[in-house]
Amino acid sequence: MPKLNVAVIGIGNMGQHHARVYSELPQVNLVAVCDINKNEGEKLAKKHNCLFYDDYKKMLTEQKIDAVSIAVPISLHRRVACDVLDRGVNILLEKPIAANLIEAKDIINKAKGRNLKLMIGHIERFNPAIQRMKELIVDNRLGNIISVNIKRVGGLPPQIKDANVVIDLAIHDIDISNYLFGEYPKEVYGFKSKNLINDREDNAVILLKYSEASSFIEVNWVTPVKIRTMDVTGTKAFARLDYINQTITLYESSYFKKDNQYTNFNEFISKFSTDEIKIGINKKEPLRCELEDFIDAIFNNRKPLVTGEEAYRALEIALKI
Repeated sequence: MPKLNVAVIGIGNMGQHHARVYSELPQVNLVAVCDINKNEGEKLAKKHNCLFYDDYKKMLTEQKIDAVSIAVPISLHRRVACDVLDRGVNILLEKPIAANLIEAKDIINKAKGRNLKLMIGHIERFNPAIQRMKELIVDNRLGNIISVNIKRVGGLPPQIKDANVVIDLAIHDIDISNYLFGEYPKEVYGFKSKNLINDREDNAVILLKYSEASSFIEVNWVTPVKIRTMDVTGTKAFARLDYINQTITLYESSYFKKDNQYTNFNEFISKFSTDEIKIGINKKEPLRCELEDFIDAIFNNRKPLVTGEEAYRALEIALKI
């Protein structure tokens, strides 16, 4: 099978990881990395045995590149993404898709017009625990979902300069809620506040109301410990997911078992029990799963798991908070 020539534009924290994973994938050839930081860029290029450019337009002119990961500041998303698409190159653009909906629509329309793949890096979609949770919901292991409660908190990431906590953190959970429910919320409520940062909100609570259920999201850069958890309540079972450790614990109630018929409350108390089940998960690095999906979407000419339209809706909801 021929390899895809790929490059990375923007080698901050995420961009460096994109370069690392690409260098490990057998289906691709990491051609180059690009950044305005020449010192760091040359070191990264040497590490992965690829070329370095400080001008992405020059890189795209001089090298034959099939796909690019773009991990630049949000304010540059539209400009860089549209320039790359104009060169006929497929792109994986880090989340959020853009700084606003107008810019997001420009990127989506450009990709459609050029018939190129546009994937947005909502990386939590590729967490094996989330993929397993989706399977449990589809298989009706939890019954009808009543509510989802998500907690994503921790210290302030120093590399985030142009986004508040909703755009940087909560947008992950907005997208995950949409993905698990298979629809977009009918109502959106939220509160955000500034506590440790003067120019951006560092705390938010959000309530998304779907057709039959709700999602409550808590995010902040204030809590001194990193927590990434999700609780899902269904009519048959309750599930607790840990994003970091990629685990799911399912709690099934005996109430719905066919052989349990209760004639009075005392009998119910005597027979009621809860089974704790550790769900098997094939653990894997989410970013690797994300990049593999991107490459496979190009090879097989299919939609990536996270499309521009889905990322647009996540941003639309986030901007309402």
